Amino acid sequence: MIPVCAAVILKSGKVLLVRRGPGRKHAGLWEFPGGRIEAGETPSSALVRELREELGIEAVVGAEAARARHVYDFGEIELIAMLVSKYSGELKLTDHDQLAWVEARLLLEYDLTPADIPIAKTIAAHKRRSRYKGTHPREFGDKYKELGADPDAMAKAKARGSTPAGAHLPVMLKEILEALAPLPGATILDCTLGWGGHTLELARRGAKVIGLDRDGEELERTRERLRSAGADIVARQSNYAEARLVLSELRINGVDGLLADLGVSSMQLDRPERGMSFKNDGPLDMRMDRSKGKTAAEWLADASEPEIAAALERYGNEPDAKKIAAELFGRALKSTADLAEAVAVAKGLGGGKFRKKDAFAAHPATRVFQALRIIVNSEHEALAQLLRDLPLLVKPGGRVALLTFHSGEEALVAEALRAQTGMWLSVPGAPLKASPEEVRENPRARSARLWRVVRA
Repeated sequence: MIPVCAAVILKSGKVLLVRRGPGRKHAGLWEFPGGRIEAGETPSSALVRELREELGIEAVVGAEAARARHVYDFGEIELIAMLVSKYSGELKLTDHDQLAWVEARLLLEYDLTPADIPIAKTIAAHKRRSRYKGTHPREFGDKYKELGADPDAMAKAKARGSTPAGAHLPVMLKEILEALAPLPGATILDCTLGWGGHTLELARRGAKVIGLDRDGEELERTRERLRSAGADIVARQSNYAEARLVLSELRINGVDGLLADLGVSSMQLDRPERGMSFKNDGPLDMRMDRSKGKTAAEWLADASEPEIAAALERYGNEPDAKKIAAELFGRALKSTADLAEAVAVAKGLGGGKFRKKDAFAAHPATRVFQALRIIVNSEHEALAQLLRDLPLLVKPGGRVALLTFHSGEEALVAEALRAQTGMWLSVPGAPLKASPEEVRENPRARSARLWRVVRA
């Protein structure tokens, strides 16, 4: 099969077509500009070269738009179409005799080369996203520029103190790399793979990383992201409470380093359908693994008023636990907005939508959401099991980095390490905090505490 690249060049909502000149195969037919992908080239690099040679422009190639296969008399080709939204230079025709800027819906009205017809159908069927009102998108789905990793949109999100939608900034990355000090060939167990930010940097330093995550939905996205970044890791869908079982299945008798970032990933917090945040309205779910277990709505429906109050006190340190439990008990809460409103009423703040002043301000429902998420996912039980197994997971001389985000996690870590006195060489000093510079760029790092120990 012969790989061929094609450019979907966009300008003012229109797409560029070029017509084949006399003397060429399919002369007089229209096509997307592009050409053959040579050995050693990626589709993007080949397209940059082809557009320079064919049209005299320097292009910025974006995501893949579509691909199709077609059999010619000389063999089968695979046509990979890539989006080009920016280019510099004036268009100059060399292999073609005419160009046209065409509305996407009208592409199929042109006489196209056979291989380009499926690409044109895909482009013509695509509907433009509806524009959001105002100057900034508020709904998660409207943040399509951030979700597409547009550099300008991501920079603007960071500048206003937010984490870009659908992304996750690895917390205390520099400090974790120093704590684990990965040597080339070292085996590192990342118990909370998440977005893969920590793992990617560990892999780039030559470590062999095994990544665990109980969230199968995000795990697939992370696998693809790490693969495209060139990181070759072993990824398993698993609760970190089952880390010993995973290592046993992989026939690994202890690792050189272990990382557990106990914070909830921004992708889960930001996605409304996960129901973990009051930020966007969504179903009251909160499960890390949506294939099993009770949702938060189901747990509240089954719990008694004293059980709800006890959970809010124990897992959220909520000072108004009894008032909130009285408000929640017996109500059929279905959405995150329902829960946030009920908490606001219990606290005497009215039933309207509460807006934080900025990314650093605390929402009145923060502790309630935290407590319910912890109990729905049995987070403390899973962490306690991981901590019990810690000496069996790490080789003598191996390093451990544990990143906690609230007092309940801190207490479990401190108690477990005290109980295992003699097994660990503690790094001097209290747990590290994120630097002021990092907190300004990523407010979700403000409560992070990094615990570092070395196996005796």
